[in-house]
Amino acid sequence: MKLAVASIPPWWMAGLRFAVAGLLLWGWCRVRGRPLPSRAHAIGAALSGVVLLVLGNAVFAWTLQYLPSGIDALVFALSPLWMAIFGFVLYRERLSGLAAFGLLVGLGGMVYLYSPSGAQHLPAVPTAIALGTSLVWGFGSMFQRRLDKTDLVQTSALQMLAAAAVLLVMAVLAGERLTPTEFTPSAAGALAYLVVFGSIVGFSAYLWLMSHVSTTLGSTYSYVNPVVSLGIGIGLLHEPFSWRLVFGAGVILSGVALMVLAPRR
Repeated sequence: MKLAVASIPPWWMAGLRFAVAGLLLWGWCRVRGRPLPSRAHAIGAALSGVVLLVLGNAVFAWTLQYLPSGIDALVFALSPLWMAIFGFVLYRERLSGLAAFGLLVGLGGMVYLYSPSGAQHLPAVPTAIALGTSLVWGFGSMFQRRLDKTDLVQTSALQMLAAAAVLLVMAVLAGERLTPTEFTPSAAGALAYLVVFGSIVGFSAYLWLMSHVSTTLGSTYSYVNPVVSLGIGIGLLHEPFSWRLVFGAGVILSGVALMVLAPRR
């Protein structure tokens, strides 16, 4: 997302991403001969798609224009805490003591790894909005559990298409201009990656997880993501390496292990 919004306006970027991915998934469902969703299911999927993909994902992409890279991982590391709270409120899911401790350990490792220095002077409004997106993502993840689980691929397609429609209207109303010059090689490649791996593969897999495993286990991805991004950044983008990174990654993975090994209620 950071590479994509570097040249493509954020609402256009997110709208195109979800429009292409949603249409491909919808077409796949039609080729498979899946029955059309009911009106109630379509409305529920559209609402959850707007919450997750517009208010959560796309707004977060907008904040990447103003916040340094790395803050994104710290912000979204808060989403498992919100999920745990909403999981208790909506579904009466209780956390074991070990799982709660693992959440705190993972979050502590994230804070240690990505804690911003005082010299960065993060802009207040984008930072507050980024924090809000983690709360919205946590709520949306819990809300979408109420949807019909008979065809998660079609649900994913509906969510993306609804989000794309909202985002494209937002792009027009915001006066964003889209010309071929915005599609630099890096931005176009990033957008293609987001369509295939971020949306078609990643988001659909996430919906499946949140419908088949506990909230605690399903949310552990947000602790693993920063470690993966560190490896990619160091290996491919030649970003600086330090033992501080190794220690922080170890703390994060320890928190994940505690959450996975915790007894489930």
